[in-house]
Amino acid sequence: MTAPLAEAVPPAVHEWLARGLPEADPPFTAERISGGYSMLTYRVADRSGRGWVLRHAPAGRHEGGAHDVGREARAMAALSATPVPVPRVRLTGTADDPLGLPCHVTDFVDGHVLGNAEAAAELLDPPALRRASLDVVATLAALHTVEPDEVGLGDLGPRRSYLSRQLHRWRSVIAGAADGAATQAAELERIAQDLERRMPPEDRCRVVHGDYRLGNAIVGDDGAIRAVLDWELVTLGEPLADLGLLAAFWDPPAEAMLGVRLATSAPGAAGLGEALAHYAAITGAGLDDFEYHYRMACWRVAGTALRALHRYRSGVMNDAVDTSKFVAACDAWIRLANAPVLGR
Repeated sequence: MTAPLAEAVPPAVHEWLARGLPEADPPFTAERISGGYSMLTYRVADRSGRGWVLRHAPAGRHEGGAHDVGREARAMAALSATPVPVPRVRLTGTADDPLGLPCHVTDFVDGHVLGNAEAAAELLDPPALRRASLDVVATLAALHTVEPDEVGLGDLGPRRSYLSRQLHRWRSVIAGAADGAATQAAELERIAQDLERRMPPEDRCRVVHGDYRLGNAIVGDDGAIRAVLDWELVTLGEPLADLGLLAAFWDPPAEAMLGVRLATSAPGAAGLGEALAHYAAITGAGLDDFEYHYRMACWRVAGTALRALHRYRSGVMNDAVDTSKFVAACDAWIRLANAPVLGR
């Protein structure tokens, strides 16, 4: 099935859902609830209004990287027995199942997704947002205490050389997107060379989310984290890489996020220094290498902006946009990669 699920729920998909969700009262309806293109996400509801969430990759993208729904489902199922809050996985499907695409179905977790500062300020009062900003740190700490082998995730990815692999991957992305942005690409390569020279030893192997931030969680009215979402990039690696990315997205300048201010920049949220101290207090981890991981995170995000600039300028996205915003975002992340976060 290649048409958007929201247009119709085919009979075969009805039957598949009914078999996997015996408590449901068919027929089912589906409504798109996410605007992202990495994964397509729908709220599936039965006649009584009870809901579940179905996610699948865009048609034609059945595996790997940001479209790996099987990997996402496996991680959530494994983490369900840990203190890390995740949606309960109910069904997984392959291209051979009625939907015709790899997918998974989870229970619907009620709450708020704080996609930006405006939503955070509107949905939560300052004390609740403060709790959310500290709870998202505590939840990351809980994830990083999980022993991968004990939950069946010991083979989720290579156990060594995470930083080297990230550096190699994103250097390739940047090199492939350098056409038309030579100044930015050259500066990113200079940063990459410095990151390679200064790379710290990797002596820890933990489950790494890969895109961890408050906007990728469901939050209750009281600010408690009810579920962490978007596990498609999960792997094994250095846990401080997750903390570096969380810090990079804590309160970046608006131009870095294409004009959007993130939830952790809204009134009431804990400051970044307090958040880092909270993580260190819970985990007992030293933060001597934190600046390195923060810098690498900013460098990676600058690479995503450069890639977006290349895609839109080349016409691959088949959409007319003002590409100057991607240049501004790339430049902003480069500046952040060159500015020590703990000194700001």
